Amino acid sequence: MSDDHLYMSAEQAAERLGVNLPTLYAYVSRKNIRSVKVEGSRKRRYWAADIERLTKGEQRGSATQQPELGLGIQSSAITLLTDNGVYYRGVSATELADHATLEEAAELIWQSPGAFSKALPVMPESTPALLGLYQHMTVSEKAIALFPLVERVNPRSFDLSPDAYARTGADVVRILASLLVGHGVPSAQPLHEFLCQGLGVDPVLQDLLRRLLVLFIDHEFDHCTYSVRAAARTGVTPYYAAIAGLTTYQGRRTAYSRHQAASRLLAEICVAKDPIPALLQYFSQSGEIPGFNHSTHKDADPRVANLMTAMIDVLEADPEFRNLQKAAEVAEELVGKPPEFVLLASFVGRKCNLVGEELALAGIARAIGWIAHASEQCQLPVARQRANYTGKLPS
Repeated sequence: MSDDHLYMSAEQAAERLGVNLPTLYAYVSRKNIRSVKVEGSRKRRYWAADIERLTKGEQRGSATQQPELGLGIQSSAITLLTDNGVYYRGVSATELADHATLEEAAELIWQSPGAFSKALPVMPESTPALLGLYQHMTVSEKAIALFPLVERVNPRSFDLSPDAYARTGADVVRILASLLVGHGVPSAQPLHEFLCQGLGVDPVLQDLLRRLLVLFIDHEFDHCTYSVRAAARTGVTPYYAAIAGLTTYQGRRTAYSRHQAASRLLAEICVAKDPIPALLQYFSQSGEIPGFNHSTHKDADPRVANLMTAMIDVLEADPEFRNLQKAAEVAEELVGKPPEFVLLASFVGRKCNLVGEELALAGIARAIGWIAHASEQCQLPVARQRANYTGKLPS
């Protein structure tokens, strides 16, 4: 896929801003316009989003400004979220999903080749007893209880240098995968293969599982990522960074409630003889349909098209998938939007025998993004935040 639509030539940028070329060149430093060199020439291409921002009179934070905790803009070199797609370290997430393993994608986003070595973390002796006690709990709840114990018996987790953070991050992801399959024994086997075998998934779905995991790694600064970065700025290990993300995801004011509603509708769609009445019931009540409303992209989320194409290849004869396709066609007529990525991810989770915990696969992928953000934040100077007091003044 060409990235030409993301850039403008110098002439196009100057014309869009209504300035001459020397003024455009001055804007690069004064107004923080990002640009890249055109290979084989002295010319540069200019980031179209920055040009459009300036036409609206908006300013972008200084590239040298230290990131701030809170709801303001933060600087990051990890994930670029555009109207047309998601990019990990400048690489299209959808193109990466076409060929990369989860480990390859993780090492790219962590900037740490070899992070997934053959070395495995030491597991606490109490792991079997703890998992027996937590047998009816979710994967997230098991991880939140287990990770502090794992940290204690793995001293290397306290090394917070970037490569060491990534190596411990690999341990975090492998342990999450082992909890998902039900035994808490991490493996050095490729994650998508380990999960497919451990969950008893039809091997024909193995590549679909891999694709989903790569696509779900990161989506820029959502609430969970903010929490992870807030924890990481204090110097916590990757285990506690993951705990911060897993904990925040349970919050009822985050996307959790929206995702739960979509999962409930999905369950109705899959088992119904006709999925349309369930859609119409939701639509008649609120004018909305869970799983068909939200998108941070100006156009359709390209991850949806990528995943749906792969799903059609392997699930075309599946009755539940045919119901989902029918529901998607009708929902798009009603609300004018395609299915959300999380709805398709929930369906893949269902096909992976994760009924009731369909998005647990996504949690494994998101942990990779959280580790990347935590490591990046951990390397920055610590600065105390101040509140903007709005209460009663002292008399």
